Amino acid sequence: MISKEDFIVLHELCKKGYSMRKIAKMLKLNRRTVSKRLSEEVLQTSSRTSKKISKLDPYKSYIRDLISKSEYRLPYSAIMDDIIELGYSGGRTILQEFLTAEYKSIQTENDPVVRFETAPGKQAQADWTTIRSGKDPIYAFVITLGYSRMSFIWFTSSCNDDDLIDCLDRAFAYFNGVPETILYDNMKDVVIERDAYGVGEHKFNATQLDFAKFHGFEIKLCRPYRAKTKGKVERFNSYLKGNFYRYLRAKLKDTSIAITADLLNAEIFSWTAKANKRIHGTTKERPTIRFEQEKSSLLPYIMRVTRPSITQKIINGLISDISPMTQATAEQIKEFGNIDIMQPSLDEYEQLLGAYHG
Repeated sequence: MISKEDFIVLHELCKKGYSMRKIAKMLKLNRRTVSKRLSEEVLQTSSRTSKKISKLDPYKSYIRDLISKSEYRLPYSAIMDDIIELGYSGGRTILQEFLTAEYKSIQTENDPVVRFETAPGKQAQADWTTIRSGKDPIYAFVITLGYSRMSFIWFTSSCNDDDLIDCLDRAFAYFNGVPETILYDNMKDVVIERDAYGVGEHKFNATQLDFAKFHGFEIKLCRPYRAKTKGKVERFNSYLKGNFYRYLRAKLKDTSIAITADLLNAEIFSWTAKANKRIHGTTKERPTIRFEQEKSSLLPYIMRVTRPSITQKIINGLISDISPMTQATAEQIKEFGNIDIMQPSLDEYEQLLGAYHG
């Protein structure tokens, strides 16, 4: 195979009387190549192609047929799961590249996520987001009220079942009320199996379900592959990382101060107060103003001083600075189980919330 430039040059040299041997030497080409190209008036490209067989090839027709049946772009992760069940053993990258090329060749619409507004007190959206991964991780629990966009954040070093209940308790105390429903992504600490008892009848984590029943709210789940339906809290997560955590980390970079969940919790309330006063991009109002309209629609919050995390510490003797009433209740708990304290002292309230005072 020769370039178009060499093809033109060898024809020009031939017209000037150079021999094929001389032309081959000058252009560093094989004499047979020179002879063949001189017999052509137009450069002929090779019809031979070295096509590499891909592991995805046997599934391309199936994928094309599948995506042709939807007017919207299908998530590659769902297609990946599908073809793996059919025997596909290749990687994700080759599938992503194939789908990108296929969708470029057809007209599709972005999957529309209808931006619906909820009535005051009707719904909140909750999520975990990873702030720092690795051996010493930090997670943020974020919950946003659907009507007002009022948000609450709490940082932890783990995100298990107990952590979720602890964070929800703190959030309800912060809002001084409970929304009618809480929308989660399909987190394992909430749902054990989707549609276990029929369509829309899910098998929930027993602890989370009991907690929801106690406070009177209903657990709702996002549809699979549709985490965008939880967009209110997802957008706040990005705002939190960019405007709070990364900025604070930059300020502390040249100091000996270690960033921990406790440190972030000591700083977050003043930042949250400002964030909840900003003009929201969608509602064009301040969340604090809309919250004034929403708070009366929230369900009443009953404080549970004897929630597991605090109760167990009392029982185990890890918390000694408590009132006689709480100590007596702890002894009752050992014998009879959890008992709700309806009128805790201020000290107990602050111990429950882990309140920080400037």
